[in-house]
Amino acid sequence: MMTDALWIIPLGLAVIGLGYWIVPVNRLGWVSGIAGAFLLFWLAALPLRLWQGTGPLATWFFVIVAILSIFGIWYSGPYITREAKEHHWAARRVKGYYLFFMLFIGSLAALAIWTNFIFLWMAIEGATLTSTVLTAHPASRGAVEAAWKYIVVTELGGLVALLGTILSLTAVGSPLFAWSFVPAHQTLSGVHQHWALIGAYMALVGYGTKAGLAPFHTWLPDAHSEAPAPVSALLSGLKLAGAMFIVYRLFHVLALSLPSAYLQDALILLGLLSLVIAAGSLTFQRDLKRLWAYSSIEHIGLISLGMGFGGIALVGAFLHIWTHAASKTLLFHNAGTVRILYHSSHSEHGARGILHRTPWTGALLALGSAAIVGLPPFAPFWSEWLILAGGLHQVGDRPVAIAAAALVVLIFIAIARRVPGWLFTPGQVGASPVNTIQEPMGLILPSAVLGVFVLAGGIGFPLLVHPLWHHVVSQLATVHL
Repeated sequence: MMTDALWIIPLGLAVIGLGYWIVPVNRLGWVSGIAGAFLLFWLAALPLRLWQGTGPLATWFFVIVAILSIFGIWYSGPYITREAKEHHWAARRVKGYYLFFMLFIGSLAALAIWTNFIFLWMAIEGATLTSTVLTAHPASRGAVEAAWKYIVVTELGGLVALLGTILSLTAVGSPLFAWSFVPAHQTLSGVHQHWALIGAYMALVGYGTKAGLAPFHTWLPDAHSEAPAPVSALLSGLKLAGAMFIVYRLFHVLALSLPSAYLQDALILLGLLSLVIAAGSLTFQRDLKRLWAYSSIEHIGLISLGMGFGGIALVGAFLHIWTHAASKTLLFHNAGTVRILYHSSHSEHGARGILHRTPWTGALLALGSAAIVGLPPFAPFWSEWLILAGGLHQVGDRPVAIAAAALVVLIFIAIARRVPGWLFTPGQVGASPVNTIQEPMGLILPSAVLGVFVLAGGIGFPLLVHPLWHHVVSQLATVHL
């Protein structure tokens, strides 16, 4: 069943997506229930050993994809209902959203469980194309322009990634039928290091574009700010990390034949540059979704740094994939709620005094903000600490780790200065609530449950799945790029 699952899961999600297209609009909730149950089944089947992923890392990423996709499906119900009513969406448009959303989730699941590098490239392309359609789905001028920029920049990156993958694997003598990271200890012959290194850097640039690493991030702020909130959440939390997951897999194979320092230094350089771009941009953001978009650049940069530092920092990078994804899913869902309730997510266009006017929404914004900036005891603090501690442990990486820590502090200050602009109304801090807005529990409940994950489950998640996390740490402790 293990091998079959590699295809059943993505294809099953695609079939469920077609189900959204076939059934009447008033039955879409039933299909969402089936989608959630389908993902829950495959999650429950893992500890029961009904199937197994292609190693601990793949299983770890699949668990994250499945859990956050369930939250995305849950939140999409009330969110799309409100969007469709407010903007007069036709039935075909509502169905189209769910169809492409399920195809998007299917592509993300494929990223987690497929092993062949060409298939992984196809999966990231599928995630790109479906999320591009979803970005343009609101059909506003801004959404269409953002989707166009997204597809042009990332598809150029996709072409470079494909060429780099083929060049690097060919140069290290890997035969076409063995273009897989399983097993990673395959014997390679006829190595041409010069061409392999060029191919590796091309792949990093291509997949780095998909991941939103600086300086290839230009598409990301617009796409995240214009896409529907559940799409922005999975785009930020899962698709960006999925692209880095492919880079790690590829570099792990190439490190058998290339000096690993060349690969690690490239990851460190782009990771640090991403922190610089995020630190310089966050302080100017007044739209909530754009704020979290630039925050995503920071966190994908931290993941890149962790992969480049290696050792304990590599463990932190893979833990950070979960902690960032959970926190950012909460924040993008929350930003979607703010946009619906206030008809804007811009702090100067009415989205102010959120904590007074909509206490639940404001509290979730405060909670998610505290988590994403890395305050203890929230889970992102621990994963960021592992990444930076891993860099400080290596003498050659200490200057970079110190610079990264300083940039993280600057980003903390930038977000800490901006978030009160949404939470409070000037002159009314501590005053009685005025002009309160009714908060639909359909929108609040999914985010509140996710808030529990961020508050308590984030730290406890590795403990709840202790055998899996133990295997992940064991694998990472024995490998080097």
